[in-house]
Amino acid sequence: MKPITHPFAVLSALLFLAASCLGIAAPASASGQSVAPSVQTAESKGTVGSIIHFSAAGLKPNAPVNLHWESEQGSYVIEGLYSFIGPAYTPEVKTLLSGTSDAQGNWQGSFAVPRGFGGDHTLYVSQDNKHVAQNNLFVAPTFRISPASGPVGTEITVQAEGIGYSTMESNWQLSYDNKMTGLISAVSTNGSATAKIRASGPAGKHTITIWHGYLGMPYVNYTEAPTAYLPVPSFTFDVTDGAPVEEREVEAPPKAAGGGVHMPALSNKPGVSASLSQPSGHVGDRVTLSASGMPAAQSVELVWHTMEGSRVSGKNFEEKTKVIGTARTDEGGSLSYEFPVPDDLGGVPHRMELKVAGTTYGEVYLSILPSIVKVTPTSGPAGTEIAIQLKGVGWTEYDNAYYLDYDNAYLGYMCGFNSQGTVTFTIVASGEPGYHIIDLYPGIYRGEQRSPDVYVAPQLTYGEDHPGSAIPAIRLGFTITE
Repeated sequence: MKPITHPFAVLSALLFLAASCLGIAAPASASGQSVAPSVQTAESKGTVGSIIHFSAAGLKPNAPVNLHWESEQGSYVIEGLYSFIGPAYTPEVKTLLSGTSDAQGNWQGSFAVPRGFGGDHTLYVSQDNKHVAQNNLFVAPTFRISPASGPVGTEITVQAEGIGYSTMESNWQLSYDNKMTGLISAVSTNGSATAKIRASGPAGKHTITIWHGYLGMPYVNYTEAPTAYLPVPSFTFDVTDGAPVEEREVEAPPKAAGGGVHMPALSNKPGVSASLSQPSGHVGDRVTLSASGMPAAQSVELVWHTMEGSRVSGKNFEEKTKVIGTARTDEGGSLSYEFPVPDDLGGVPHRMELKVAGTTYGEVYLSILPSIVKVTPTSGPAGTEIAIQLKGVGWTEYDNAYYLDYDNAYLGYMCGFNSQGTVTFTIVASGEPGYHIIDLYPGIYRGEQRSPDVYVAPQLTYGEDHPGSAIPAIRLGFTITE
């Protein structure tokens, strides 16, 4: 983590303001030589989009000059398709402004803080392709919510800009009415975050607070922490009377961070083409396989690849195959074969081979999406046991689990690997009469990098910043009767 240099930034601001107000030119040394190049900022810190004023002195007179901004590019590291390593950051330097120094070697101007990570950033001034001066500027994160009111079930969006990338500045937690709801991350989105929750509770005002804490939970006495300079904003959401927004759906697949996990290239024999009518589906959906360039008038086995095992049983896991169908090519070596999506693991795609007499001629990938099998019952008095079953849950360290919120309070997690993609669980309805929110979010089961702790918790920013697979949230609800 870069050191926090706020006192120096403040000193720089005072010097710049004094020089500006008094009209003092850059001093010369006793020998008449120019002072060493320097750059100061009038502001001690900023936020994304805020205007920063700078002044450089001691430059080569009447010469081209550039102002540069040092930041980072974030990504997630995954090893061997299933192991989550952790976030990774690559330094980058971008040019903010170009200009020309005056006859005294001075240069002044302003710039808007670029969109990207918050935290400490280095400003460089360069001439002749060399950095000749530098200073530091701290960028603070900002948060906002919308809308500010609505009935139970209203989707609330939390937007953040300028989240940092250092260990102590990258991990944020959202609480609803003082209950832990989930994590806000901005690794692959370079400091920008969009989190989504749903309004819950009785009519009236409810509090949403954004905390920070590198251990994966809110650090409550943050004013006494080394990161006391970070904000802990609170917002009020007004739950209104009226019909609740009831949902029972698996959301559409979101964007996976960085484009998702990179699967190994498929291998087809020369002249062979194989494709599916759709790249993904729910268990039981009908999918059509089409192929051409195969041996004519031959029986073709469709061989399905999957994983079986467990991480916690001590038996480990391994790849398994099975034949899920047999088709026959026509006299031209083509085939069209419809089959149901197998009842199996979701997450990363499954490889399917087209085999003739034990030889592989073509391959395709098929992904299994999560689906809701049952929610029974959907209403009843407080204390009612609710049985829920899902299919299509994954097996890797980044897609093998869902994390459950009840009325925006994090309850626990569930894993789908040992049960081959099927998850069955029960919860007991609690609360006052009315509609209650049951949300299942993606998250990361475990990883190699332990700090900050982003594991075994709902990831509210799953829409753009979840590593590996594009895992959707699942929205459910239960009505408590009198």
